[in-house]
Amino acid sequence: MGKKESLVKRIPTKKASEAFPPTQEEFIQQKAGGLFEQAKRREAELKRQQTFVPISTAQYIWQAIFLSIPFGLLLSAFDVTVKVQFDEPWDYQSLFLKAVKAAPALCPLIYLTNRHKAAKWMQALMTVGSLFVGAFLLYTLQHSPSLGQMLRAPGLATIWVYLVVQLDLVPAVVSLLVVAAYWYFGLQKPQKSG
Repeated sequence: MGKKESLVKRIPTKKASEAFPPTQEEFIQQKAGGLFEQAKRREAELKRQQTFVPISTAQYIWQAIFLSIPFGLLLSAFDVTVKVQFDEPWDYQSLFLKAVKAAPALCPLIYLTNRHKAAKWMQALMTVGSLFVGAFLLYTLQHSPSLGQMLRAPGLATIWVYLVVQLDLVPAVVSLLVVAAYWYFGLQKPQKSG
């Protein structure tokens, strides 16, 4: 028979708390601690990867061209809406011709605002522009019922939609609320009770 192990060596070396499975709270804390560490490592890795690569002028030009196409189509769709409202004839050829004519006119505005949209001054300028264009559009719709005056509405609506889309969330919501307040308190016709 072999030599028996001494009693001292048979004493467990783990602490009592480590010998038993952890409680649910301890388990959650251990897992959460590991997840937080993984999240911190991932954030640090992403920051290292996010070295600022400036966008070239050519890329901004292409962005302006590609953004002017849907906004040109939006303008022509608004134009068709006005024509339908006044029972004027329209066709698909004139719709696409209007979009093709509008795209080059929209390109400079889109290029300038898209290139500098992260700057605070551009956000402020676009907010003021959105307020002015939105209020003027609603004023035109309310006080200029003739077809000649209504034909300016598609351009105003397109620029207003573009400016709101380009704005950060808070300035966009604020400008929409101010224009809505202008319509509600200034332009809305009072209801006659009777």
